[in-house]
Amino acid sequence: MEFNIGVSEVMSTPVETVKLNTTAYDAANILKTKKIGCVVVVADDSMKPVGVITEKDLVLKIVARNLKSKEVLIKDIVSPKLISISPKATIMDAAKLMAKKNIKRLPVIENDEILGIITVSDIVTISPKLFDIMMEASSIREDEDYIDHPMDYEYLYGICETCGSQGRVKYLDGKYICDNCIDEDDI
Repeated sequence: MEFNIGVSEVMSTPVETVKLNTTAYDAANILKTKKIGCVVVVADDSMKPVGVITEKDLVLKIVARNLKSKEVLIKDIVSPKLISISPKATIMDAAKLMAKKNIKRLPVIENDEILGIITVSDIVTISPKLFDIMMEASSIREDEDYIDHPMDYEYLYGICETCGSQGRVKYLDGKYICDNCIDEDDI
């Protein structure tokens, strides 16, 4: 069954990294140049993975606060706890961990060495059935969206197949899509 596929078979490599003393500006330029959504933060001396910086982190912690990205160091904005997964884990394990922690990317680490990274998009590409299971499991969770929109029976809580965001999605034209992506299609 495709749920037993190992994380190491699906993960992306190599992984872009930045050191703790890198500026937010330099990290943002790596994301832009490489066309990726995150970089793994490593300790300056040991190269041990210590965190992840995403595009969202840069927007919320730098842009939204009107800080100068050339003056902010990664060590000042990186989350203190790294959530990662073993290369021996299955994509089902990765999907469950992502859903539980509400994240879209997991560094694959073994013995303090970064081997790769797995994303929601990687899992959905490999296993559409697993995506459906994630959608069903996500819809069971109680969420403010159900309280705020009790009449929206056509919506579920899950992952948008277009942009990868988590939240309210609607099954439309054979895909689960969030309101933002539905609105973009209307334009």
